[in-house]
Amino acid sequence: MDVFERTEQNFQHVCNSITRRIKQLPNYGGEKKKIAVREVENDIDEALKFISEMEKLAQNHPQRIRLQTKTKQYHADIQKYKREVQLAQLQSSNQINNNPWSNAPDDYQSQYDNQRQHLLQGSNMLDSTSDRLLRTHQISAQSEQIGQNILMDLGKQGEQIRGMRDKLHETDDQIKSARKIMTGIARRLATNKVILSIIILLLMGIIALIICLKWLR
Repeated sequence: MDVFERTEQNFQHVCNSITRRIKQLPNYGGEKKKIAVREVENDIDEALKFISEMEKLAQNHPQRIRLQTKTKQYHADIQKYKREVQLAQLQSSNQINNNPWSNAPDDYQSQYDNQRQHLLQGSNMLDSTSDRLLRTHQISAQSEQIGQNILMDLGKQGEQIRGMRDKLHETDDQIKSARKIMTGIARRLATNKVILSIIILLLMGIIALIICLKWLR
């Protein structure tokens, strides 16, 4: 496990704590809720520190693009936690009995409901927009990674082509050397044939001369 993975593990631990605390927020009221909210905010600050550390570690990591995509997702998760805290502050364990507007006139109750509905809609729109932006960034990161892989493959193929070219040059040189050797051998064979032919002619002349001398005697 490298440093990034250990930092990511600590971040996940803090995120689990944040999720647990957010789920408990509607069960509190008054001063207890304020304390619980501060605890969640402290956890969020700690999680942001871990994200910042992971961003620094990702810059020089071999899998830089994949890790940077992760950190952007973690930033989106933190923003979602912040919105959930805001919504949880408006909720309670019993929406009828603990609603601060329950004993107010109907127009105040309606105002509260409308405000809460607008917040929920805004939160959903932000989540949807964040998801679309994240998907766009992931596609961009994947395209960049594919481009880098293609460049690496082209570089390797270029090296292979240069190696093949060098081998072709080496083979061509060897063929030229072999051709020179074969030419030399052919010349020597031709010279040997000429010499052998001369020797044969001389031998035949000597034999003919001997025969003639015998007949003359």
